Amino acid sequence: MSSGQAKYGAAARKDGFETRDFYLACFLRCTGYELLDLRAEGRRKVFVFRDRPGRRDDVLSFYGDGATVTPLAFSTTIKDMKALLHNA
Repeated sequence: MSSGQAKYGAAARKDGFETRDFYLACFLRCTGYELLDLRAEGRRKVFVFRDRPGRRDDVLSFYGDGATVTPLAFSTTIKDMKALLHNA
């Protein structure tokens, strides 16, 4: 998957999942994934989450339009993540 892949860097250690996809990151955060780190990669940011055994299914569900989260929670998470990006 081009927008996210498991990586084992210093911040993520052996249980991290990285993505550069902002809306996927918002979805993961909204569904309870723990954000471990937000790091710069050039002009872009990389979101690092604690990985879960079902993460692959969650990501496929997101891209396959099969995921459900409450609209208000997703909207609030987008606002929070944008604030995090601008203050990082």
